[in-house]
Amino acid sequence: MTRVQLDQQRVDMLDALYASSGRTCGTYTGLWEEFCRDIAANFRDTAYPELHAACVTAIGGTESILAEKHAQQCIAVCRQYVLGRWA
Repeated sequence: MTRVQLDQQRVDMLDALYASSGRTCGTYTGLWEEFCRDIAANFRDTAYPELHAACVTAIGGTESILAEKHAQQCIAVCRQYVLGRWA
């Protein structure tokens, strides 16, 4: 990804966060920090069984042992991306 593409991706992300935040003040001040606190708390407080069940359902149902294994792998990859160096 080029520097310009990365910068555009960051702008798009902040615009999406602003739209989702309910803000109408026109300022982005503290928005990223607020998002980081919220995502950290959500990640910390989400029970693994609940997350796993939601992933299994999204993958295709609970009747397949493969869906269970794929959900576990998906969660592991997401954790690596979300937690980065903290993983």
